Amino acid sequence: MNSTSDQKSHHRYSAFIVPLLIYLISFIGPAIVMGIPMTLLGWSKDYQLSHLYVIGTLGQALMDLPAIIMFTRVRPDDRGRGRTRDRVISVGSGLGCAVILAGIRIALTGRLMGGAFMGGVPAFTQSLALAWPWNVVSASAALLAYGPGEAIFVVYLITAFDTAMDSQRPVFSWGVVITAFLWALPHIANVFYLGWGALSNVLVMVFIGLAMGLLLKVTRSSLGPIVFWTLVNGTSA
Repeated sequence: MNSTSDQKSHHRYSAFIVPLLIYLISFIGPAIVMGIPMTLLGWSKDYQLSHLYVIGTLGQALMDLPAIIMFTRVRPDDRGRGRTRDRVISVGSGLGCAVILAGIRIALTGRLMGGAFMGGVPAFTQSLALAWPWNVVSASAALLAYGPGEAIFVVYLITAFDTAMDSQRPVFSWGVVITAFLWALPHIANVFYLGWGALSNVLVMVFIGLAMGLLLKVTRSSLGPIVFWTLVNGTSA
């Protein structure tokens, strides 16, 4: 009996370590991408900010990549790809939540696009200012990296932590709570580029992480969080 219990504890510990390692590994790529221009090329903070459509997008893509790879290895039912009805409901819920958040943004800031409401990382809008066809290429890359890529990052962590902690049924499971805080934490880096005003963005990200977890849990599909975050973040940059 004790042997079986020890095996279960060891399995749970190992399962918890995997998403935590993926989370930590995800920072290696962005750290390299952000660090090389500053340390080796001597780029100033302002110059990096003016080229965030390249540096930020590449860093974000590299951050998303480990989780995306792991996400493809998770069973479809575990990662939230259920029946067609669930997927349709999930997409509709994602759209609805994005509209609600847009209304909150307009009420608080008086604007729908840009601003400091979501941190204001301008990779998408900077891309649109480029010459054709690079504006389309760069904007599409930014939208994918900061939209579906980030959403899959969140969905994978929720799924993996829930599996590790055997917390599948509750809406606000341990996976949702842990992921919301872990996902918000890296946004502290925005303070370096955008000033202390971006610190409030960390709290907003906790709320957004919980919202994506709620969408994933209630609709049993990853499409809702992907649609929601792509629309929300696509209008914030």
